[in-house]
Amino acid sequence: MLLAHTFVLENNPKINFKLIIMKTKNLILALATLISSITVAIAQDGEQLFKTNCASCHTVGKGKLVGPDLKDVQSRHEKQWIQKWVKSSQTLVKAGDAQAVKLFNDNNKIPMPDLAISEDQINSIIGFIVTKSTELSSAKTEIVPSPSSAANNLSSPVVSSGEKKQTVSLLNLFSFTEYLLMGLLCLLLFVIWILSNTIKSLAVQLSDKIDIGIN
Repeated sequence: MLLAHTFVLENNPKINFKLIIMKTKNLILALATLISSITVAIAQDGEQLFKTNCASCHTVGKGKLVGPDLKDVQSRHEKQWIQKWVKSSQTLVKAGDAQAVKLFNDNNKIPMPDLAISEDQINSIIGFIVTKSTELSSAKTEIVPSPSSAANNLSSPVVSSGEKKQTVSLLNLFSFTEYLLMGLLCLLLFVIWILSNTIKSLAVQLSDKIDIGIN
């Protein structure tokens, strides 16, 4: 009996604790990956990057501030040129680049500060500007209904502009980053819940085996 008791205490607990440690390490690794994903997602969010790095001097569709309105900038300059301009505008100006010199002169010769961001982050900002520009252009486009569609619309329920604005405002209540963070937070809580239940389950199994060995 004493030998069986010693076997349970010295062998089964070790096996179970190793299993607990292994499960814990795997879940910690999953949490670290999740946190890393959150960091990358925030870094790559074009809207947030624009607000942080560009919004103090530029708008998208709301007119000129310190610098020009960036609406439809992709149609005025090539992507590679924009990347070079964002990284170091004065390098282009001093090199005599025609577009850079004109842009510099048109904006009271106020130099744009060099931004210490990656090429991927610049691409994310450009992507946000393109998307925002398209949305603004679509919003201004008026669709003229055909006679048949106009007749059908008479029998259709009319959605007031107030209801449309309310729907849009609800969608814009949070930024993409905030929605993403809320989703990842829910996932994080789910992982913590799994970790807690796993440890509890293994602890119960360990306790039961120890009790069996003692009995």
